[in-house]
Amino acid sequence: MEFINNILHNCEETSLNIVKSEETSLSVSAWLKMKFHIAFCKCCRNFGKQTKAMDKALQHHFHENISQQETIAPRELKERIKENLQKM
Repeated sequence: MEFINNILHNCEETSLNIVKSEETSLSVSAWLKMKFHIAFCKCCRNFGKQTKAMDKALQHHFHENISQQETIAPRELKERIKENLQKM
């Protein structure tokens, strides 16, 4: 039984590794355990698909659709921030 526990992750560990794999690379053993678990667990497989879809949607929304004008703060806002900082 210990051998199987070393090979398989539970759903909690797998979902954590799915999220981690979106941001950074996993160790080979963690990646293999995650892939092996996903092969047999429909819930984790769906979670992985949903995570990828949300990541794509967020990247599209925040990175590709921002125009130069949206990233520049209005002069009035800058002045209010300076005034509030000076009051501190």
